[in-house]
Amino acid sequence: MKPLRKKLLIAAVASLGLTTIAIANPWGGPGPMMGGGPGDCPMMGGGPGRGHGRMGGDPGQRMAMMQQFHAERMELLEARLKLKPEQQASWKAFLAAQDAHHDAMQKNRQEMRDKDETALAHFEEMAQNMEQNLASMKAMVKAASDLYATLDPTQKKVMDDFFTDRPMHRMMRGQLGQPTPPVSPAQQAQ
Repeated sequence: MKPLRKKLLIAAVASLGLTTIAIANPWGGPGPMMGGGPGDCPMMGGGPGRGHGRMGGDPGQRMAMMQQFHAERMELLEARLKLKPEQQASWKAFLAAQDAHHDAMQKNRQEMRDKDETALAHFEEMAQNMEQNLASMKAMVKAASDLYATLDPTQKKVMDDFFTDRPMHRMMRGQLGQPTPPVSPAQQAQ
């Protein structure tokens, strides 16, 4: 590339970048997605809980958003399963086991966040939390197994696909040059 053309291209790209920043936040500063201004994105570090956790935001607010997301996913699964009245008890037990597991994990996170301790105490607490996590996961497996036993083959397929089909994993495998399993029309419709 000729030197003049290269310099003009660099200048154009730089000017486009500055224009984009000015449009994104005409008053300067980091912009709403980076935690600046009245339109703060709580998940990315804005708002009153700024700077908490990996993604910023208030931990309670993030937890509420995650609980809402989980509740919506379980409503979706319930609708897809088309449960019969005799399956409702095992469905409710499955939901209760999931809720207990999530509550225990949240409690453990909060307790670890609130403690100032030694490194040894920190690792001991992490091991204890993992044991509690394993116990609640085993309870969830039992509840899932009880629910699964009540499902007909079509419902089992729906539940299998719901929990094991991961489009993002398929996409990443494709980008890494690994073979991706074919997607059925039923999976695309979900």
